[in-house]
Amino acid sequence: MAQGEPLRPNRAAGCARPYAGSVARTNGESIGGARRIVPWVVSLGLHAGVIALGFLLTWTVVSLNDDEEPVVVRAELDALTYDPLVSLDARPQTLEEATPVSRVPAEPLDARLAELLAELDVSPVSLERELAPASGSISFTAAAGESPASFVGLTTSNARSVAYVIDASGSMIRSLPIVLDRLQRSLGTLSDEQTYAVIFFQRDEALMAPPNRLQPATAQATRRTLDWIAEHVIPAGGSNPVAALEKALGLRPDVIFLLSENVTGSGEFEIDQEDLLALLDRLNPIRRDGRRATRINCVQFLDPDPLDTLGRIAEQHGGRDGYKFLSRRELGLAAKEQE
Repeated sequence: MAQGEPLRPNRAAGCARPYAGSVARTNGESIGGARRIVPWVVSLGLHAGVIALGFLLTWTVVSLNDDEEPVVVRAELDALTYDPLVSLDARPQTLEEATPVSRVPAEPLDARLAELLAELDVSPVSLERELAPASGSISFTAAAGESPASFVGLTTSNARSVAYVIDASGSMIRSLPIVLDRLQRSLGTLSDEQTYAVIFFQRDEALMAPPNRLQPATAQATRRTLDWIAEHVIPAGGSNPVAALEKALGLRPDVIFLLSENVTGSGEFEIDQEDLLALLDRLNPIRRDGRRATRINCVQFLDPDPLDTLGRIAEQHGGRDGYKFLSRRELGLAAKEQE
């Protein structure tokens, strides 16, 4: 270019620069659009693959089961049969051949008890005669449908449940076998529909035969009870009946047979008569119908009680006809002890 000539715009260069900017913008827009479209394409591809896999699995399962016959369960109500599930080869027993279920036998508790009774010169036959209730006294006639219960000559009707509370202090060591013999006979008179429990007291403890509750008086249950007593109950120490009476009344039996030589005890285990009567009145209160929930029959054993505690308990909790004094003379022990 010569000096002095005016500058002229370069048309080619001016046109190239705007076109380049337009191409750059177009390329950027294309790349941004591609970035937005690619995720959608990938997502659609994945979903299509999952759907195809589902159809493939479904078709496979259906094709495998096409050859199996469907199982139809039908109840043929018009074709009932009464054939036994298993064949019985043995013929049924006749009534004469069936073995009867016997109750507890009216025999001494065991060989050891028989020896003790022989040592005391008291035979079961004579004891049965001595302990039979006197005519017209302390015996109730059970009405139809009622369940009687008896113990050492005391009988109560309508006794569906019975609890025996028996002294096992040291003073009973020679005479307890006689009481156990009478207990066995009493349990043997109960029916399977009646329930019972047996509780001994010595010192200030209560020894209750398992299962520690009222249980049906079946032959098997009463035998287990007698076996447990023979193994675990050994007369010893003084006596306090409170724990045993609390446990017995907590069972809510219809009747309790309470037997003791000295129910208020002595020494460290002694309890005041009035305190004992107040306790029983609280545990076995008079109901609105004028009766108590549990009748308490009492047996004063061997020697008389100057306080007549058991007599008062029987009078307040069932009637004076629920009391019996069973003396040494009646048991044939007086002559034996004088030798």
